[in-house]
Amino acid sequence: MKNLIVILITLCPFLHSILAQESTPCYKRKRICPQKYNDCRNLVSFDEESNTYLAKRDNSMLYSGTCISCYRNGVMQEQITIVDGKRNGIDTSYYNSGCPQSVQNFVLGKLNGTSVVFFDSTNRKEREITHVNNVVNGKYILFENNDKNDTIYIENYKNGKPDGAKVEFYENSKRAKVVQYKNGLLDGPHQTFSPEGKIEVDYFYKEGKKHGKWKIYYPNGKVARCEEWVSGLRNGEFKTTDELGKIVSQAFYKKDIPEGKHIENFSDGKPKHVTVYLKGEKIEEYSFDDYGVRTDIIKLEEKNNKKTKEEKQESNDKKQKDKAKKDKKEKKKKK
Repeated sequence: MKNLIVILITLCPFLHSILAQESTPCYKRKRICPQKYNDCRNLVSFDEESNTYLAKRDNSMLYSGTCISCYRNGVMQEQITIVDGKRNGIDTSYYNSGCPQSVQNFVLGKLNGTSVVFFDSTNRKEREITHVNNVVNGKYILFENNDKNDTIYIENYKNGKPDGAKVEFYENSKRAKVVQYKNGLLDGPHQTFSPEGKIEVDYFYKEGKKHGKWKIYYPNGKVARCEEWVSGLRNGEFKTTDELGKIVSQAFYKKDIPEGKHIENFSDGKPKHVTVYLKGEKIEEYSFDDYGVRTDIIKLEEKNNKKTKEEKQESNDKKQKDKAKKDKKEKKKKK
């Protein structure tokens, strides 16, 4: 027991020093540059085409060493490590305030591992990105600049493209939105939620196109609208209802072509406007006023009569053309 007390007494000054450093604002722990190093560009030149750092004195020799850049006030701006002309290792940049701006890890000139960008003067994370050989591969996290440093969203990448879940959050860390990607395209469930955690929309995508049943919800959890899609085309029922479940509007499609009866209703559920389609063609249309009196806009009988007349006319035209061809052939035979 005595030995434990002695150890604790011995460690106390070190623990106090560490805790004091952590509690000290980052701008009070700024790093001051050596006088002889003011700008990294005085030592090296960078060839963008080959992604290579060369010694400034001859612009031909590969540079190796630590390179430091400073602000005019003497505060360190950036410290990078270069090995055989390539950035290699953990590099840190700083704001003019002295607080960290970013921490990145390079392997042979390429970003690898987790890079972190910070907000100024708070030491809070702004974003966190995972790279593999200079390509975003893994988690991409964006943070809020508040006391809790809340997460705004988390997104997954594969070979530089969104792949997997992207989750957005409210300030209380509750989910606001969840979507799925595959190879850079929306693919899978697409949902949003209210601050209370209730589902607002429930969509689905396939290879970047609308697919399956799409639903929009009222705050009470009842469905407000339902749509049916197949590979980006309307295919099936499209229905809107009020919070009591009464139909507000209803329509049907087949391969994005309107089909069947499309209706719009008054708030009491009685019909207001009706349109009937056959293979995309409007064949009947009528509406009702507040008293239920019907007004025909396109009558089915008129449409059928018009169609019959057109068919008869087409038939007569065909007969005349056939007769003309026949007469022409007979004249040639006589000659």
